[in-house]
Parts: sequence; structure tokens; C-alpha cells
Amino acid sequence: MKPVAVAGGVAAAVGVGYLLWLARHRSAWTVLLTNRIPGHHVYWRERGRADPDSVLYVALGDSAALGLGASRPDRGYVGIVAKEIGRITGKRVRVRNLAIDGATCAVVLADEVHRIPKATALVCTIDVGANDIWSFEPGRFREEFDRVCAALPPGAIVADLPSFSPVPVTRRVEAANRIVHEVVAARGLVLAPLNAATRRGGPVIAIRNAAGDLFHPNDRGHVRWAEAFLPAVRARLAQQAAPAAT
Repeated sequence: MKPVAVAGGVAAAVGVGYLLWLARHRSAWTVLLTNRIPGHHVYWRERGRADPDSVLYVALGDSAALGLGASRPDRGYVGIVAKEIGRITGKRVRVRNLAIDGATCAVVLADEVHRIPKATALVCTIDVGANDIWSFEPGRFREEFDRVCAALPPGAIVADLPSFSPVPVTRRVEAANRIVHEVVAARGLVLAPLNAATRRGGPVIAIRNAAGDLFHPNDRGHVRWAEAFLPAVRARLAQQAAPAAT
């Protein structure tokens, strides 16, 4: 057998072996992260308890808003945003995290928006749409996403869909984000440029910032997600503080 053929066979075997290892690795991480979900809900339930001396932050969305993939719930992007709100206001932050793992726009409509507190939130954020991309249908997505945005409080900060660098769904994400941008603008809400933030650095950085399931962000990834929200959060806080300063 020629050396080239042998080398090709070895390379193919190594490639197949790597793909099998990767599939098992992702499967193990999926189980691990799924098992963490109840603990994340418990954490956010405690953070949402009434506190008369606190400011209110309301978060809606999917498992990313729960902080899944981070080493602890408070190291998810919602926890990072809450910490920044506390730093700027000098007050304790009550977080009503209404997110549900696996949420699509339909789930947010059915199980989240009606739970938005009547009390005025200092900040409201939402990420949704990533789970809609697997069965993406533009007309349905626009209708459901518009209904979600219509139910949000004024000044809510709405993320577009993140980059899925390791996953070949770019065209669907681009189509969904065109809809997101149009609806957010039409509803007078604030866009958090999550796609641009998570696309920065390309596929290598995307993998580095992903948890072991290669879907949820890890601690570094959640910092990147928070960076997409924080400029709008800071602007919102400055706007809220302005009347008190005059």
C-alpha cells in the first residue's frame, strides 16, 4: 500500500474518532447542563423576592437568560447586568428572571409576558429567537416576535439573535435578525446588538466562548453577551436618573 493511501486512511480514522468523541462530549455536557436547570430556577426565585429597598430588573428569555452554561447562575449575562445596575445605582437589585429554558417566542407569549410585574422595572431585557431558528418560518416568527415586543414595557432592551458560528444556520439567523431589527424599531424599543458581539472573533472565539455543548455560552461567552446589553442598560439608567438630577 502506498504511503499516501496509508496516511489518508489514518487521517480518516482520526477524523471519525474525533467526531465520535465530540458527539459523546456534547451529549455528556447536554445532560450536565440540563441537570443544572432546577438549581438556576431556585437561584433566580430567591433573587426575585420582594425587597422594598431595591431596584427592579426584569429579564425574559430562554436558557441563556437563566445563565445556563456559566459556572454559576450569577455569572450568566443577566447576573452580570444586575451587578452593573447595582454598581451604578448603589442599591440592591431585585431580579425577576422570568426566563424558561428552551423558550421560543411562543413560549414567551404563553408563559412569560403575563408574569411581568406591575411595578415599574428600572431595566427590562429579553433574548429570544435562538430556539425558533430550528423550525424557522419568517411569517410566523414575525407575528410572534411582534406580539412579544408589544407586551414589553417601554424602554425594554431586546437582543437580536446571536451568531451560531459553529452551526450552519447563518441564512436563517440573518433573515430572523432582519425581522428583529424592523420590529424593535417599529415598537420603539432598544436593540442590543448580540449578533455583532458574538460574531466578533469568528468561529475560533465562538468555540472558546461556548460551554461543552457548543451551544450555550460559558463564563467568557456570558461576558460577551452582557457586553451587548450593557451600553443600552447604562443609557437607560442615565435616562431614569436625569429627572431626579434636574
